[in-house]
Amino acid sequence: MMQSNQLTPQSPFAQRLNAYLAERFPIFRHVCMVFIYFLANQFLAQVLGAPDDPMRIGWFSLLGMVFLFCIFFHLRVFDEHKDYKDDIVHYPDRILSRGLITLTHLKILGGIAIALELLCAAVSGISAIVAVGVAIGFSWILLHEFFVAEWLKRHFILYAFVHMLIMPLLTATIFSFTMQRPFWEAPWLFWAYAAADFFAFANWEISRKIRMPEDEIEGVSSYSKEFGMFTAANVVLALRILNTVLAWIVGLYLHLGFFYYAGLVVLFLGTCYGLLRFRRQPSRKTASQLESYGGAYIILFYFVLAAELFRTHGITFGGSF
Repeated sequence: MMQSNQLTPQSPFAQRLNAYLAERFPIFRHVCMVFIYFLANQFLAQVLGAPDDPMRIGWFSLLGMVFLFCIFFHLRVFDEHKDYKDDIVHYPDRILSRGLITLTHLKILGGIAIALELLCAAVSGISAIVAVGVAIGFSWILLHEFFVAEWLKRHFILYAFVHMLIMPLLTATIFSFTMQRPFWEAPWLFWAYAAADFFAFANWEISRKIRMPEDEIEGVSSYSKEFGMFTAANVVLALRILNTVLAWIVGLYLHLGFFYYAGLVVLFLGTCYGLLRFRRQPSRKTASQLESYGGAYIILFYFVLAAELFRTHGITFGGSF
């Protein structure tokens, strides 16, 4: 396979697109995340929204997963457009900055993704259409940075916080795809777990932008630059505590078993281990591992919930809910 540094604008488009996706939107990683993220929240929606009915996996599951995959991609496309002027200065070696893939290419691909999102919603019914419309509308507002881009960039922490609010909205779409009901009818425990989702993704977002002083880039914001390295690491720990406590509360109300709580403890200790290594031996390697720990946590966090709900409630296949 041709290396990305050997590609030119004349190379086959498929090769250039594959290089871009490998760099900015790894397909396999996103498929795995979408699958377990949707499944865990789908199971939770069913257990809370219809506790007397069996949990189901059906066509609504596939439609919801396709929607999630597409909206994660279109969010990447929006980010590329939003950050392009800065990225070509600070990251000139990226595929997009080198002109191997252009903003026009991404605009077309992003448009296809949004069309698929709307199609999935239309097939799923009015509740999904409303939820997907809200999510897409919010993503459009994010693209324009709430029309106060310069002000938001001067308030980096608030900037990051409001961008992460897309996650509870995506969780809301899962409820509507699954239950075919408006997302505002979701039980409070579902929203409590959505908050745990939010803090888990916020933990990963901060973890991936903690850098050693020599790796900071002039003009590029990072949490280590805003907070200081170790204070940023403490924020990562605080977010992990918040999302673990919320997930624990949901488990208590659902009377989940030992596997669920053991999983939460192991995952929490994994975060503590990564942070302890970073604090004791701060280096480029231990800093980059914080992102790996945060990303792995997200996948395993949803797996623990999905596996425990499957164990306690069982599953049937086929049909709509």
